[in-house]
Amino acid sequence: MKDKESSSDLLRYYREELKWNPPFAEAMGKYTPKALEGYLGMRQAVNEGALPRKTVELLFTILDSLDDETAGAKAHAIAAIDAGLTVQELVEAFNIVTIVKGINVMCKSGVAAIEAAEEHSRKNTEAESV
Repeated sequence: MKDKESSSDLLRYYREELKWNPPFAEAMGKYTPKALEGYLGMRQAVNEGALPRKTVELLFTILDSLDDETAGAKAHAIAAIDAGLTVQELVEAFNIVTIVKGINVMCKSGVAAIEAAEEHSRKNTEAESV
């Protein structure tokens, strides 16, 4: 992500590194590439910080779910699984969210994120056994 000069490079970073193409990145890249660069700089600081990657992705999953941002929650849940989070840990985090914010978070984006994590985890297990 360092020294990216064009918005197409920034968008490629999203697709290739983050495995996601969020709609806001397209708009920011088109009209305010410096803002997108700044936003990705904050992400880089988080990714290089003290929290383990699985914890960072878990937090992004939960926060996206709280905002009913299902696509982001699913993408981050998959990234969390890739970083070593288990589906059990993901569900337990959503149980905590349910205690504090109510069952509606689980019913909307939470279930979709968990299902995406389950499917991704299952595919990883099947690929390992081949």
